[in-house]
Amino acid sequence: MRKYLSIIAAALVIASCGGNKHKADDPLSDSGRTQRTENLLSNLKLLGDSAVYLFGHQDDTLYGIGWSFETIDSTALDAHSDIKSICNDYPALIGFDITGIEQSTQQTAAGMPLDKIRQEAIRAFSSNGLVTLSLTLPSDKGVEPLAVFLNSLETPYGVRVPVLLRLRGQQSKALWQSLAEGLEDNDVTNALLVYAPAVDSLTTEAKYMEQYPGDDIIDIMGISLYCKAPEGDTLQVANYASLLDKQLTMLASLGKQHSKPIAVAETGYNGIKTDNWWTQTLAPILQRHPLSYVLLWHNASPESYYVPYPGHHSTSDFVRFYNLPATLFRQDINGPYNSRE
Repeated sequence: MRKYLSIIAAALVIASCGGNKHKADDPLSDSGRTQRTENLLSNLKLLGDSAVYLFGHQDDTLYGIGWSFETIDSTALDAHSDIKSICNDYPALIGFDITGIEQSTQQTAAGMPLDKIRQEAIRAFSSNGLVTLSLTLPSDKGVEPLAVFLNSLETPYGVRVPVLLRLRGQQSKALWQSLAEGLEDNDVTNALLVYAPAVDSLTTEAKYMEQYPGDDIIDIMGISLYCKAPEGDTLQVANYASLLDKQLTMLASLGKQHSKPIAVAETGYNGIKTDNWWTQTLAPILQRHPLSYVLLWHNASPESYYVPYPGHHSTSDFVRFYNLPATLFRQDINGPYNSRE
């Protein structure tokens, strides 16, 4: 293990020893959420004060370049992953998009089986990883099936998987309020809500707060920003870095004012068109700000991907990024769902 962070002193105990069929304890906190969910929020706040951040990847164990869950051995103990193929480690955080859940209890709008997402979310939690879910809701009518899915994220020992839940591309106060009320009405106790507008011009606190639904609803403040530079366009890469820096400076100030952890909820450079993007563009900006996590988007195809895979030209630089003291992957975290005490 290259580096190690114990977020809390005690080791995570998810379930009893094999063969014990008794349910594990999954108590509620005073907030009405499970204690593990509340502990996760507390530990994300601690990360912002520690000069380190969790690295995440969307759909990391569902598919990658040249493989998918349908083409690999589904009975294997270890999940497949482009990142693991390079670093022999998983991202600390794994994201899944469940858009379309209001129309189908079987699959997402993109055709991904919800049972498979559930399986991978539980697998990540059971190996000390974090889970974030995102979706686009057409209206508040989608809240009830969403709540059913969130309540189904439960280990065989009866422990609900805490998740970071984010609406993509929608920042209506009314929708956020309906979402929060719907989750409460449907007894969802394992979700933290992430507000992360995706607006390139979002560099002022006033602009960020225009559709902010309130501290009583939102748990984590974030941004979503992509590098869209054509190959060889170093100026646009530099412009992305400058804008990311400005947005995170603004976000850090708001996070401090509102006592919220902050995060880069979505980012990446499609195709990773420069060899040293990880250590020379992304890392220098991220390490200047009190982040809890950063999530890179998915590896959908050889034409659209956001992290390297075996043989990619930026692999060596990504390994250097992986080895930086500030970046935390799965092997670097311990007890994210435990109380600090």
